[in-house]
Amino acid sequence: MGSSSGKIGNVNYDYGNVFQGWGHVAKNLSQYRFFIQQLLRIYLLAPFKKSLIGALWLFIFPLLTVIIWIFLHGAGIVDPGETGMPYPVFVLIGTTIWSLFINIYKSSSQIIVDSGSLLVMNKFPYETLIVGRLLENIITFSIPLVINIAVLFLFGIKFTWLSLLFPLTLIPVLLFGLTIGLFVALLRVVAVDLCNVVDEGMKVLMYLTPIVYAPKIEIGWLTYIIDYNPLTYLIGLPRDILAKGQIYEPGSFLVWTGIVLILCPLMIRFYLYTKPRVLERLINN
Repeated sequence: MGSSSGKIGNVNYDYGNVFQGWGHVAKNLSQYRFFIQQLLRIYLLAPFKKSLIGALWLFIFPLLTVIIWIFLHGAGIVDPGETGMPYPVFVLIGTTIWSLFINIYKSSSQIIVDSGSLLVMNKFPYETLIVGRLLENIITFSIPLVINIAVLFLFGIKFTWLSLLFPLTLIPVLLFGLTIGLFVALLRVVAVDLCNVVDEGMKVLMYLTPIVYAPKIEIGWLTYIIDYNPLTYLIGLPRDILAKGQIYEPGSFLVWTGIVLILCPLMIRFYLYTKPRVLERLINN
């Protein structure tokens, strides 16, 4: 990949220089703090502008999801296997962590399409949009997390010192969603049909991930998918740490975390490098 230079705002970029590029990214994020704050305000308030109960939906949706799965479990429609914790706790924590993954995927995969006019009409560092979306998802995740904690107390779950690691163990699943989302964001301008396939695949992926059933469930081909699904470990370990005070499959978790920590910076670099060309394509279309 050759060098590609450009100017955004008052900052010159040299994307071909890895260290200089990351230095500019850090400098830009510092200089554009107020801009990121305004983006974050827009991201957080926009979904609830026409809603009567506003941000309360952040609490309602997780509760509705849990109630549905508890009903299906109680009716004998769903057999989750041995979860090692009360089923409502298992489902609530699993779906909440899944929401962190899928929401950062959705918001980052739409980042160019949603901000196309803003990017064309104004010059500012592209990475501010990424940071804005990351902060948005961290905040919207922390709100329903309050429900998780309350439910854990309700079911008599006792926290251990390992529970303090819970926020850190969420970083890989957040970055994994961001990595896939940024790649799809670039494709969304040049290959819409392929992006639609990925979007639909994400819906299927939820049912191929042990969120509402135990990771050790034995259902033929599904067992192999679970074993090779990175989200099995990126969601399973944080859930067990919080609710059971145990570390689930630490080796697999570390392997997939290492892969994510390599892929995510590479994807961000690729995004920053190719986005000017993608914007040109967006304008021409």
